[in-house]
Amino acid sequence: MEKFLVIIERKSTFTGSFVKSHREYLGKLRETSLVLAGGFEDQTGGAYVIYAESLEDAQKIVSEDPMNKENEAVYKVKQWNVS
Repeated sequence: MEKFLVIIERKSTFTGSFVKSHREYLGKLRETSLVLAGGFEDQTGGAYVIYAESLEDAQKIVSEDPMNKENEAVYKVKQWNVS
């Protein structure tokens, strides 16, 4: 398993309507692949770290995030070589 950093930047059209479902989704990921998660202090977005077999698998996990599905924010997924 590899680690992936997911960077989330809120769009100017961000409504906040999907924050609750986003947090619930992250809660479910804690059981399988989530390492850690948190919001940025300046309220512009946040980040989380997940385990996945490949970049494609990580992108599939992220594609199911409700805020991503509803196009509330820009999501970037990067393989992260951190120990």
